[in-house]
Amino acid sequence: MNMRLPNHLLLLLFCLPVAFNTPLAFALKSDKNQPTKLSSDRADFNDVTQEYILTGKVVIIKGSILIKGAKAVIIVDPEGYQQVTVKGDANELATFTQQLDKPDPEFIDGEGDLIFYEAKKDQLLLSGQAYTNRRKGLRSIDKLVADEINYDLFNEEYRAVSKELNKPTRSVLSPRQNTKIELQNTKK
Repeated sequence: MNMRLPNHLLLLLFCLPVAFNTPLAFALKSDKNQPTKLSSDRADFNDVTQEYILTGKVVIIKGSILIKGAKAVIIVDPEGYQQVTVKGDANELATFTQQLDKPDPEFIDGEGDLIFYEAKKDQLLLSGQAYTNRRKGLRSIDKLVADEINYDLFNEEYRAVSKELNKPTRSVLSPRQNTKIELQNTKK
């Protein structure tokens, strides 16, 4: 009998051992209380609706969080929390980097056609050609590729989804020694 498990069950079976074998590493707690710095070629602000539209070479910095893209829409809710949507363009994907709270600095890098960051829930969504890479310096530790990656920044939890039946999510977990890891066909 030929039985195929659905992708979400395969991912669960794959992630359970990872959850118990990966040391905890959280995002910098100080990022939450940092101001958000915006830079772009053009910026349109509406103080009534609290909507900010940035276009061209967008750079958003909040503590160790760095998000780059071609266009961004930032909405500030009545409580002061930000929802940030950043898109790439035909030449580059939107990118994200954040330092993890570790004695020996580690970083999480990500990219996708679209990046959505919700400050209130500390959630990040990478969509379309989504890719994350946990690294120490230039050495990759773990990599993940999917159509969509949901990332809880302060609990270091991921959920990866592939939208096509025959297109699985792909992950590489390196041993905790100095070894180089490669993930086939991860980039354009």
